[in-house]
Amino acid sequence: MTTTEHTNPYAATDATLDQWTREVIDTHFDPDSGTPYWLEWAAEHGVDVRARVDGFADLEAVFEPFEEDILRRIPAAEFAPRSLSGDQRVYETGGTTGPPKRVLMSEYWREQTRWTARILEEWSFPKGNVLGIAPPGGANNAGTFVQHLAHEWDALPYHVTMDPRWAKHLSTRPDDDEFDRYVEHLLEQARTILDTQPIDVLFTTGRLLERPAVRELVAESELEGIVHGGTALDRDTHRILREEWYDDVTLVGEYGNTLMGIAPEAPPAYQPLAERSYHLDYVPCYPYFVPEIVDEDGSSVAYGERGRIRLTVLTKEFFLPLMFERDSAIRIEGTDELPWDWVRTPRTADADEERTVEGVY
Repeated sequence: MTTTEHTNPYAATDATLDQWTREVIDTHFDPDSGTPYWLEWAAEHGVDVRARVDGFADLEAVFEPFEEDILRRIPAAEFAPRSLSGDQRVYETGGTTGPPKRVLMSEYWREQTRWTARILEEWSFPKGNVLGIAPPGGANNAGTFVQHLAHEWDALPYHVTMDPRWAKHLSTRPDDDEFDRYVEHLLEQARTILDTQPIDVLFTTGRLLERPAVRELVAESELEGIVHGGTALDRDTHRILREEWYDDVTLVGEYGNTLMGIAPEAPPAYQPLAERSYHLDYVPCYPYFVPEIVDEDGSSVAYGERGRIRLTVLTKEFFLPLMFERDSAIRIEGTDELPWDWVRTPRTADADEERTVEGVY
């Protein structure tokens, strides 16, 4: 069972999960200023959601698991509350497992960046100009995250943009050389930036860090820190990256996506790296998103056990209840100032492996 009494000292709200759930429900189901999709849903199902949901556990009694395809079909504005203010932007997923899913957001990714920057401080992570190699740009959140992270440090963002849909297309073609040529195209752009601009931090994917050309690129640069994400890393690869190939820079992982936000790798101060046996442990940004690790019946697995990730997103900008992610992970107990459940060593669920792109992103 997910615990709900904690608060997140690094979040903008000091609400517990139950308190925050009620606030989010009040926002999205307000009859005058709520979210069109959810107000129509409540009317069709004859449910007074604000009366039924008093805390996080009540969501499972009211809602069925959310079907992600809905976000592929409806106009993005239908999934945001009418009360949403400020500069608004449509974000979309990479579209590597089907048409992209779209949501409308305003401040959420700035807040996710502040959260990540605060966790990176616990790593004594270097601050400075950031180069993103291969995070998708445009409507995807990853390029936006690079920009916000640099601005959080009063620094400059640089980008080499990868098109994940084109990468998927190339990865399914019989000519492997064409895919490698696309990767080389990305790295040529990165070399030019690193040769001419002062770059301190690299934001990229785990798969790219495995490539000899990227190791050479980093070795010849002045980079001091690397944040990696995008794909799962097995424990052997993680050990090699941390202890052999990139041992002279500060290396930190992150897990996330457009819908859930960013879960940075847990700092060593909260759990020594030697005790993790090269597992990657990620801290979700509670109470804004809650990735529950569940079994086939939807019940939480025991700590130390692997299960499917069921994601609930609770923000004033969009509400997403109980959606099953494609990934599985090990449930572990948080500690110290971050005592809610963490996510250990996520990986693509077997049923979806053939539909995903693991070559670059």
